[in-house]
Amino acid sequence: KGFRALAYWPHPTMASSMLRFLARVPTPVFGSAETATRYVWKKASAAPRFAAWAPGLVFGGLWFVWPAVDDEFKMSLGFLPDPEGEAAAKAAAEEAAKPVELSEDALKAVSVAHIPHGDHAPPTEEEKEWAAMQARGDYSHLEKEWEEFNNKAMSPGEDDDDDDDDDDDDDDEDDDDDEEEDDDDDDE
Repeated sequence: KGFRALAYWPHPTMASSMLRFLARVPTPVFGSAETATRYVWKKASAAPRFAAWAPGLVFGGLWFVWPAVDDEFKMSLGFLPDPEGEAAAKAAAEEAAKPVELSEDALKAVSVAHIPHGDHAPPTEEEKEWAAMQARGDYSHLEKEWEEFNNKAMSPGEDDDDDDDDDDDDDDEDDDDDEEEDDDDDDE
């Protein structure tokens, strides 16, 4: 009754047959699973009476067992400091605290990194002349570049991207033709 009443199954006929089978499973000492379950249930119901002894038993057990526990295990639990780990952490902190030392070339590159010239060279005479023209509002030196851009923008057939797409399409067609030839060879 006790073992069968503990379980809930949605299909009572299947559940009862399964519980009857499990209750008859042989177990050592007790003879069957049902007898073992009843015994454990009775003993577990008496456990609250002995709960007051639990802290004393745990403390007493640890009193005898703790000295036998390996120091590495204690360090892994965090009860003891790890001297090797502390030394490694100290070395890493010292390494991180060191100032960064840069070579002369690196220092020079950092000092001129905010300048917009790619090669960090002073502007040429032509660039100085163009800057003076732009300061006056004269952009005639850029008209040639603008005209080239407009011509490319108005002629979509000459666009490099379209040519690449056409080449990809041609490659796909060639691959399809090769596959068809291979299929024809297999049929023969």
